[in-house]
Amino acid sequence: MIKSFKQALLIILILSAAVGSIALVSTTSFAINEEQQQPETNPPLPAKYGDNSNKSDSGFKLKTQDEVTKLLGNRKIKEIKFLKWKDAKPATEYNPDIDGNRKVWKVTADYVGGIDFDSGRCKSNAKLTQVLDAETGDNLMFEVRCPKGSFESDLPKPTAEELRILENSR
Repeated sequence: MIKSFKQALLIILILSAAVGSIALVSTTSFAINEEQQQPETNPPLPAKYGDNSNKSDSGFKLKTQDEVTKLLGNRKIKEIKFLKWKDAKPATEYNPDIDGNRKVWKVTADYVGGIDFDSGRCKSNAKLTQVLDAETGDNLMFEVRCPKGSFESDLPKPTAEELRILENSR
């Protein structure tokens, strides 16, 4: 009986050692796989329109309100402000290509007689907000607000089915 007890104990010890080895190998294997699957992260690209807040305005394309007005042409300009992008952009706007400290001109204008654009027109009382890069003169943002009932689209009218889908998606 003692001999069989020793044999049983030996078998239990061997099995315990084997299970421990398997668990150790399994854990080590998992850790290696986890390390191998880590995605590579690239550093963010620099903004196309970087911080120019330390640059002298004398080198900018648009230095004065008169230069902005001349560039925009014949409009009923309501307001022109020299700001940083972070203060000029709408709160919901995010653009990684424009540094928040970029110097810009924010222009608001009224188009009482309306305004045409790519996809249609605002027939009357359009309100335009435009943000121009002070250094390059590039247009960074353009928004047209049109009173209800004044917008006319050049796109084909939606079908009844498309209107139903749109209504159900809201």
